[in-house]
Amino acid sequence: MNANHLIIGLGGTGGKIIRAFRKTIFQEFRKIDPPNVRLSYLYVDSSDELMRLDDPSWKVLGQSVQIPPTSQLLIKSSNLASILEDLPSYPGIQPWIGDKTIWRDILNSIIGDAIGGQKRRLGRFLFASHADEFCRRLTHLVNEIQKGGQQDVTFHVCCGLAGGTGSGILIDCVSQIRKNYPDTLQYRIILYTLLPEEHPKPNWNTGNYHANGYAALLELNALSIGKFYPCDIAGDGRKLEELKTPFNGCYVFTNFNENGLAVDISEDIPNILADFLYQKIVTVRNINWESLGRAENAENGDGNPETLPGSNDPVRSKRFLTFGVKRLSVPESEISEYIAFQFARQAALQLRYNNWSETDGFLSDPRNLDMVSYVSSPEQLERWMLSDEHFILSSPILESDGVGSKWQPVSRYWMNVTTNLKEYVQGKETADKWLDRLKNLLDTRFQEQYRGQGVKAFYETVSQSTRERAREIRQKLERELFSDWINGTKSAHEISSLLGALIPHLKARFDRIEEEITKLKPQEEELAKKLSEQQKEWAKVGVISDMFGKRRRLFDAASTVLQDLYTVRTKIEGWQFAKKFLPVIIEEIVLLKADVDKAASMIAESIKAFEDQIAVRCSDQGAMIDLRKQVIRFYDPELVKNVTKRLIKDQKEATTQTQRVRTAIAEKLGEKLDFKTLNERISKTVFLDTLERQCMENAKIAHNNLVQTESDRLIGVSIIEKLKERYADRQSLRLYLDNVVKAAGNYLIFNSDEKRRVGQGINPTAQIAVSNFTVILPKAPEMEDYIKVLKEVFFECIRNPSKEFIENDTRLNEIILVSITNLFPLRIVQHMSFLKSKYLERINGSDSKRARMELHIEGDGQTLPSLFVPTRTELEERLAPVLLLGMVLKEKEEDGTEREMLQKIETETGAIQLGFMQKDEYGFDQPVYLGGDNFSEALSNIREEAGILLEQKVEALLKSPEMKLEPKRKEIESEIVKKVNNLRATIKPTDLKSRRLADWGKLAIKKVRGEL
Repeated sequence: MNANHLIIGLGGTGGKIIRAFRKTIFQEFRKIDPPNVRLSYLYVDSSDELMRLDDPSWKVLGQSVQIPPTSQLLIKSSNLASILEDLPSYPGIQPWIGDKTIWRDILNSIIGDAIGGQKRRLGRFLFASHADEFCRRLTHLVNEIQKGGQQDVTFHVCCGLAGGTGSGILIDCVSQIRKNYPDTLQYRIILYTLLPEEHPKPNWNTGNYHANGYAALLELNALSIGKFYPCDIAGDGRKLEELKTPFNGCYVFTNFNENGLAVDISEDIPNILADFLYQKIVTVRNINWESLGRAENAENGDGNPETLPGSNDPVRSKRFLTFGVKRLSVPESEISEYIAFQFARQAALQLRYNNWSETDGFLSDPRNLDMVSYVSSPEQLERWMLSDEHFILSSPILESDGVGSKWQPVSRYWMNVTTNLKEYVQGKETADKWLDRLKNLLDTRFQEQYRGQGVKAFYETVSQSTRERAREIRQKLERELFSDWINGTKSAHEISSLLGALIPHLKARFDRIEEEITKLKPQEEELAKKLSEQQKEWAKVGVISDMFGKRRRLFDAASTVLQDLYTVRTKIEGWQFAKKFLPVIIEEIVLLKADVDKAASMIAESIKAFEDQIAVRCSDQGAMIDLRKQVIRFYDPELVKNVTKRLIKDQKEATTQTQRVRTAIAEKLGEKLDFKTLNERISKTVFLDTLERQCMENAKIAHNNLVQTESDRLIGVSIIEKLKERYADRQSLRLYLDNVVKAAGNYLIFNSDEKRRVGQGINPTAQIAVSNFTVILPKAPEMEDYIKVLKEVFFECIRNPSKEFIENDTRLNEIILVSITNLFPLRIVQHMSFLKSKYLERINGSDSKRARMELHIEGDGQTLPSLFVPTRTELEERLAPVLLLGMVLKEKEEDGTEREMLQKIETETGAIQLGFMQKDEYGFDQPVYLGGDNFSEALSNIREEAGILLEQKVEALLKSPEMKLEPKRKEIESEIVKKVNNLRATIKPTDLKSRRLADWGKLAIKKVRGEL
C-alpha cells in the first residue's frame, strides 16, 4: 500500500479528525511520525479555534500534538465586500458568486471577520479568496512527503457536511487537488464526509444545518459522474471540464451504526474516523489487506453509476462507501509507561526526600532530622574547613597554603618557634643577653617572617584572596554533599536543610568575632605587662643568684610569656581577618544552597510532572469494558495499580532502580559532580527524559523479575491470552464477541426498500452495497487451538456473508475489526429522506432564491441529477413549471428569426409529440420528444432524461441577456398566465393536473423572476 499520505481537514470537523488522528499516532508510538509512513497534514478553516499552538485540547498523555502553522490555512476574511464591488478583478470568483443584493444582506449580517456560518457559498467565497495559497501549500506538502522516494500520494479529505466551511469548500478542495494531480492511479483522493445528525446539539442548527448536507451530496454525486464541473476558483473561473474521476471514493457516515450503537457527534466520531484512518494508513503497512484497496477503487463489483431510464446517461454515482471499526487492545505501552512513571516518581522522591516507608515506598515528605546539632558538630566543622582555626587561617585551606612545618597552627607555630629560638640563643649568647635576644628574634618573626612575610603583611595579603578560599570551602562541602546525594545517603531536601542550618550557624559565629577579639585584648595586655615585669627582674639578676639558677628559671618563664604573647597577637590579627573572610564564606554557602534549592525545585516540578503523567494513564474505572469507546481497552486497571504498588514497595528493587537512576544522572555530569554543574547540564527536560528512559528499562526488569504469576503479568502479554483468561468457555466468548462485532458495524443505516428497488436505470445484475468484514488477529502459534475457536466464534457472530481473517505479527496486543460497504448510490441511505425533506423545506420557503444561493456553491442546484429514482408524481411536480415555460418561450434561429421552443414534431413512428431541438456533439439539431402532443399527455409520459434536457434548455433561455429586461419578463409572465388559463379549459376538473396548474404557473413565474 501507498506510504505517502496527506490528510486534509476542512472546517471544525476536519480539524477535530486531524487532532484525533495525531493523538492516536502518539498513543501508539509516543511520537507523531509512525515508522514506514510519510504523513503530512493541511487543516483549512474559517475559525482559528483549533489552530492555537497552546490549545490544550491537542494534548494527549501530557504532550501536545498540535500541527505546525505551515499545515494550517485560516481562510477568514474581512474584505469580502470590497471583492464583491470589484468582481472583474477576481475572475475565479465572478462567474459563480451570484446576486450582489443577496450578498450585501449576508455580509451586513456578519460582525467582524467572516466565517462559514452554515452558508456553503459563503464558505466557498472565503476559500476562493485563499485558493492560490491552498494550492501552494498543497504542492509544498506533496513535494515534502515525496522526498522519501516514493511518488504515489493518497489524499484523505475529511469534513462534516452540515456547516458552511467544510461542506462549502469540499468540492473545490477536491477539484483543485485533481486539477494539480490528475493521475488517478498515482494520486488517489478519498473523501470522509460526516452527514448532519437528525437531532443536533442546542444552537448548532442555525438554519441550513440539514439542507447543507443534502446540497453537498447533490454536488458530490454530480461531480462524481461528470454532471457538475465547478469553476476554477484558483484560475480564470473557467469550468473544470477536464476533471476525470475527481475522487476515487467517498465515505459517508453518521453517529448511529447499523446495529443501533449511538455515539457522540463531537467527541466520539473524530476518534472513530481517526482509528479507521490509522488502520488504513499505518496497520495496512504490516499486513496483506487487499480487500481494502479493491473496495476503495470500486474493483469488487460493478462501480458504474445508475443511469437515466433507457439510456447510458449517468445520474447516481456508486462511488460511495461507509465503514465501521472497533479495536480490542491491551494498552501495553500505556501500562509500561504507568509503571515507568511510578518508578520515576519514586526515584525523584528518593532524590528529593529519601524517606522510605515499608508500606508506600519513598514518601513525599521529608524525614525529621536535627540539622542544627549536626552542623554544629566540631568533627563536621573541621572536615568542612569551617572551624575557628580555618577562619583565622591557623589551618590551611588551599593546596598552596602548605601543610606540616610550612604552615602550622598558630599556637603550635609560636610554641615551636619559641622553643627553637630559645635553644639557639642559649647556644650563641651569654646568659645576660638571652632574653633581649630572644625577644628581638621573636619580634622579627612576628613582623617579617610569619608565613614568610610577617603576621600583619600575611593577613593583608590573604585578604585579597578571601573569595578563592571561600570557594575552596564551598567546593569541598559541595563535593561531600553531592556525593552523599548521588550515592543516596542524603536527599536534596536534607542537604538544603543542612545548608539552611549551617548559614545561620556561621552568621552567629561571625557575630561573635568581636567577642573573640575582646577576649584576646586583655590577655595581650596582661602578657605584655608580665613580660615587662620579667624584664625588670631580669635586669636585677646578679652573679650569686645567677649561680643558683635564677636567670635560667626567669628565662624559661619569660620564654613562655613571649610565646603566649605572640600567639595572642597573631590570633587577634587572624580574627580581624576573619571579619572579612567569614562573610565571603557565608555568601558562597548561600550560593551553594541556591544551587541545591534550584535542583530540588526542578526535582519537585518533575515529581509533579510524573504525577500528571500517572494520572492520565490507566485511569479507566474498574474492569468493565465499554463497547461505546472506539478502542476497547482490554485490561484491569486495578490489577495494574496493585501490581505496580507491589513493585515499588520492594525495598531491594527500589534500592537497585534508584541507584540506576542516580548513575544515569552522574554519567551526564562527567567529572564535575556538583550541584552547579547539575543545574547547568541537566534541565528539567533532560532530567525528565533521563528518568523516563531509565525507569522504562527499570520497570521492565522489575516486572520480569518480580511478577511470577501469569495472571499478574502486565507487559508482553497477547490479547489472545487475555481473552482466553476471561472467556475460556465458548458461550461466554460468543456473547462477548457478538457485542463487539455489533459495535464494529457500519456507521450508516440503509433503507431496505431502496436496496431492493428495481427499474430502468438500475442494473438488476449488479450488486449494490457490497460489504466485507475484516478481522485482523495477532499471530499466536502457541495458542493455535484457542485461535481456531476464536475464528469460529467470530464467524458465527459476523452476519456479513463476506468476511476475512488477516494475521498481524507486529501487534500482539490487539484485535482489529473493520467493516466496509461500498458500491452504493446515496438513495439507499435511510438518512437521505430526512435530509431531502429539510432541503426541500428550505428551498421552497419564503426566500427560495437566497436559500438556494446559500446552500449551493454554484448555480441553484436545479440542474443537478436527483439522488433518488423519482416517482412519477415527483417528476411531474419538478417538470411541470419547466414544461409551461417551454411552451411560452421562444429561441432564436441562427439567422436571427424566432421560433417556439416547444413544437409539435413527428416521431419516427409517425406520431406527433411536443419536443424541441437539441444540438449534438457535431452541431446538428436532434429532436427531443416529450411523450405527448399536449401539456397533460407530455407531463404524464416525459422521460427523466428528456426532462433534464428540457430543464437545461429552459435554464439557458432564462439566462439570456434579453430576459434581464423587465418588459420581456413581464411579457413572459403574461404568456404563462394566459397558457395556464387556456390549459384549464382543456383538462378535466377532476384531473389533479387541473388543480395544480395555478401552483405550477406561479413557480414558472418565480423562475422567470429569478426567485427560484
